[in-house]
Amino acid sequence: MTPFSPLTYISRNRGRVISIILILACTCVVFMGGMYIDNIGDTCIYGYEEPSQYAIWYMQGNNNDIIDERSAYIDELDKLLPECAKNTLAVSTPSVSYKSIMGFKMSITGFFMRSREDFNTFVEYTDILPKGTTVSDGGLIISEWLANNWGVKEGDIIKGNGEFEDVYFPVDMTVEKVLPLKGIQIYGWSSEINGSSGMILPTEKGTAHDAGLSGALNEFRQEIKEKYPHIIVTTNETLKENVNDSISFLTYIFWAIILIVAVVFAVTVNATFAAMYDKRKYEFSIYKAVGFSKGKIFGKIFGELLAMDGLGLLVGGTACFVIVSILNELLWDQGQHLIRPSLLGIIGTLICNLAIIAPVLLSNMRRVRKYDVTVY
Repeated sequence: MTPFSPLTYISRNRGRVISIILILACTCVVFMGGMYIDNIGDTCIYGYEEPSQYAIWYMQGNNNDIIDERSAYIDELDKLLPECAKNTLAVSTPSVSYKSIMGFKMSITGFFMRSREDFNTFVEYTDILPKGTTVSDGGLIISEWLANNWGVKEGDIIKGNGEFEDVYFPVDMTVEKVLPLKGIQIYGWSSEINGSSGMILPTEKGTAHDAGLSGALNEFRQEIKEKYPHIIVTTNETLKENVNDSISFLTYIFWAIILIVAVVFAVTVNATFAAMYDKRKYEFSIYKAVGFSKGKIFGKIFGELLAMDGLGLLVGGTACFVIVSILNELLWDQGQHLIRPSLLGIIGTLICNLAIIAPVLLSNMRRVRKYDVTVY
């Protein structure tokens, strides 16, 4: 290794360098914060992030004018529907609550048909549930994630009197199947549930993933929004938009946290670097005396900072991976799960690191300009 190689200084000053690397690694706490915030939205949309295989419509309000609007909409529905999605069912869509990883309540929509035939049609015309899946009258199919979150298992009965606070059914419903579905999902059917909403399915079997179906459903959604303002049509894309809008305030909180963390770490790390580089005055003065340019010296400082920061991020990233893996093992039985790396956390961590490294580099460049071997 040459004297100007970053690894030369790192290998000869392991104690100091390790302390710096550990401090820089701690900035990955920002990544974990991003994971927690992103997870709230991820959990909501995880089961619905693929292009829509169906659309749901419902009436918003119940005065006479709105009821007349609903009647007109139903009369014209077949003409309004796109050719690729003319299969319709009556469904009930209660709001289903679950506890987020931060401990507060979130909600998702459940889908319940009025008959076995309608439920079988849903299974056959989409691939959301395994082909051939059946349940009896009053039966529920829920994802393993939701079952863990609720603390229920197959055979449990959810009373229809509203005692179970996370969802309300007009009749008792039985958890018949807990399946490894993505995210928070719940389906079922009961002859005693009124289908106050409608589900729009593909016209033909095996076309749920055809190119254009999702686009056609979303075009239909926009057309109905303009023509029948009290008829609300939703798709998977609608859900994602609504979730992002509803939790956007958390992003602002996260950026405020990044600012605080960046300032705290910048002050701490800068003080540590200042003390470390102050002891190297003679070294840098010698470099200047023997003819090394300021650019060469600055390159050495930058290389050392970059190497230490890179190692810090590597250590912090590895620690985050281990922590997330352990947390997922511990939290899964409680119906919590960190799904995927957080883009928000990655950006926040990089910004935090830049806020730390840039002042360190600039302050050390100023010091080097003042160094002179004749002072010693």
